Amino acid sequence: MMKNKLVLKSLAMVAIILLASSSLTAQTRVKFRRGTNSATLTGRLGAGGVRTYVLRASAGQSLTATLSSSNGKVDFTQGNVHDTQYSRTLDYNGDVEIMIDNHGRPTNYTLTISIQ
Repeated sequence: MMKNKLVLKSLAMVAIILLASSSLTAQTRVKFRRGTNSATLTGRLGAGGVRTYVLRASAGQSLTATLSSSNGKVDFTQGNVHDTQYSRTLDYNGDVEIMIDNHGRPTNYTLTISIQ
């Protein structure tokens, strides 16, 4: 009986942590205007803030993104890459995630994404 209560409490804590952490990373779907292959987005990130942009792309397309910020501390977080320039050729069809991370004080940023 005591063991069951402990398991239930543990599961409840895990659920709370997962719900809380999912709201820490804002996610935005990127859609290009008809007839265009790029989009420029602006926003604001708090200190330590992270935002994920998601766009649909096809295998063989080239994705290029550039990022600038007022504090110079916002960069792409793609695996081990931490830079303000990002490019890759896609090897699959579907959603692509681009994550940016602020390593400084709250700041405004501009992100330009293009796909060819």
